[in-house]
Amino acid sequence: MKILCLHGFGTNPGIMKRQMSALIKHCDPRWQFDFLAGNVECPGAPGVEAFPGPYLCWSLDYGPLSIRAALDLIDETFQSEGPFDGVFGFCQGAAIIAAYLLEQADLYPGRPLPVRFGIFCCSTPILTADPDYIYNLYGTLSDEDIRRLRSGEADQIAQLPDSVRPAAIVLVEGLAAMAPVHGDSLSYFLNRPFSEIPGVVLPDQYKPRLSIPTLHIYGKDDPVSLKEACIFNAAFCDPRWRKLYRHSTIHNIPRSPTDVKEVVSLMESMTSHSQRSRL
Repeated sequence: MKILCLHGFGTNPGIMKRQMSALIKHCDPRWQFDFLAGNVECPGAPGVEAFPGPYLCWSLDYGPLSIRAALDLIDETFQSEGPFDGVFGFCQGAAIIAAYLLEQADLYPGRPLPVRFGIFCCSTPILTADPDYIYNLYGTLSDEDIRRLRSGEADQIAQLPDSVRPAAIVLVEGLAAMAPVHGDSLSYFLNRPFSEIPGVVLPDQYKPRLSIPTLHIYGKDDPVSLKEACIFNAAFCDPRWRKLYRHSTIHNIPRSPTDVKEVVSLMESMTSHSQRSRL
């Protein structure tokens, strides 16, 4: 069993391996966890100062061009180091691998996905690399509505058209929740040409679905916007085979004995189902 793991913003493969050590210790020893390094250097996430850098992410500006570069890196990894049975993503790593799998489902609707299961832990909102999606989201906004979007203010966002308001709310709230990690202001992400503003992918607006067993993990004390991102992202997955689990702390990979036991049990159940479906 070979699982590709994607780390969170401002960490690296070594840090993620440490974060996952309790889970890995209790997993089947035949499972192989391979850790992919993000393609962009960035400031370290809070609390990683004791670990050696470089600190990495999958996108620093969250715009479609940098998301495309991350998706290309993942695709190259599948081609050169695969096949993989499953994926495990944390934080931005969970969102970027979800974006990759959704794009594969969109591009090749008659083809099986390149993995048989997915684990998405404390995912941030899924962002698009598709310029057409960005245009459909923002391209027809009036100048006044663009100003409302760029303000990042809740009362202004609430006045946006129905076609863009839900995605804009998720974007702004997600960026605000992750500000201690990425360290940038809302204006850094929003005060750009509309084609470079990050575009959140929501299940009501993007039709591809993941028809594999999935596990979606979030923290009991996570900000509300990140809990909602996890639930939104789960809506892209087949309800027959998706599971949600709330662990006992805040934005992190489960470490407590109770959480580890429950998550490993869910992982074993999911991998067993994926193996049976292959037969």
